[in-house]
Amino acid sequence: MSRAELARYAHIAPSTISVIVQDLVADGVIVGSASPPGASRQPRGGRPGLRLTLNPGSGAVAGVEFGFRSVQVLLCDLAHDIIGSAQCALPDRHTSAAGLAAARNLIEEALAGAGLDYSVLIGAGVSLPGPVRHQPDMVKPSAILPGWQGVTGGEFEQVLGVPVSIDNDTNLAALGEHVWGAGRGCDDCVTIKFHYGIGCGLFVNGMLVRGAVGGAGEIGHITIDERGPLCRCGKRGCLDSYAAIPAMLDALRPRHGALTISGLMTLLSDRDPGAMRVVSDAADLVGKQVAVVCNLLAPRRVVVVGRMAEAGEIVLGPIRTAMGRNIAPNEPPDLVTGTLGTRQTALGAIALALDESDWLPASARPA
Repeated sequence: MSRAELARYAHIAPSTISVIVQDLVADGVIVGSASPPGASRQPRGGRPGLRLTLNPGSGAVAGVEFGFRSVQVLLCDLAHDIIGSAQCALPDRHTSAAGLAAARNLIEEALAGAGLDYSVLIGAGVSLPGPVRHQPDMVKPSAILPGWQGVTGGEFEQVLGVPVSIDNDTNLAALGEHVWGAGRGCDDCVTIKFHYGIGCGLFVNGMLVRGAVGGAGEIGHITIDERGPLCRCGKRGCLDSYAAIPAMLDALRPRHGALTISGLMTLLSDRDPGAMRVVSDAADLVGKQVAVVCNLLAPRRVVVVGRMAEAGEIVLGPIRTAMGRNIAPNEPPDLVTGTLGTRQTALGAIALALDESDWLPASARPA
């Protein structure tokens, strides 16, 4: 951003911004940057403003995304450019010790690939596919991550050797889309992760809502039928049990046998009637619960991410119809898919680390 853009964004006088920028440049925190491709032209006769960015040479941040059987790492410099990545498989129901050791090795591998020493790493954000308590950070009890229960942020920091912030995958997918993707510039936004579980990331007035002890946005465990199938959470008839990917694969098993998510996507691309109906029914159920969230929060945008977002209008259509039928009296918000693909969660972990790590040099920290 230029000084003028910073002044407008922060609602601070240009003269004050200039003094602040001068100090940050002197401390090496901010450097000049070439205008990005597609930047708007300056008014005729005006002098182009120098664009500024955080100094990419000041350090690197890691985004670590744990899946059920895998872990991936993205490295980012302070100018928000991706400079490295690595990933590996993990055994089913792996322990926290095994997962953290793998993450440490992947960070070292990614740094080495970027020609950097581990000492340049200033922080890490970690995503987990289960419930997380925030401040103090701790992995909450869950059938999803039995080997991780009770692990604290301090234990992550001990293994990774840098300050670590942790959160669940849906919150960080929402944060990634908010900073870099389809939620950018939208202060009131709901992100739905339509995946092997169904979660909801909530941005209200530009702030990520986590809840008093974590767990905000768990729409996958809203009860659809109290006499329905037993959910892994211990309740019966949760939305996950009817509409998440495993439920859809189970519904198609009598006709198509043991399916994978890739097989389901192939059936959808072939417009298989049974697959289309199962996915449409699941998306309708999701849309009804999204409508409840929208009636409570009245967001401006709903972003759908996760593997089922790849089906596009096959999924968005029934969600949109259910929202329109159940949202009142407000107009339904815009409904879009995420734009960051499989990197949204790791990018959200990077954004979390950049926000919470104390990476400023001592001379530049507020008194």
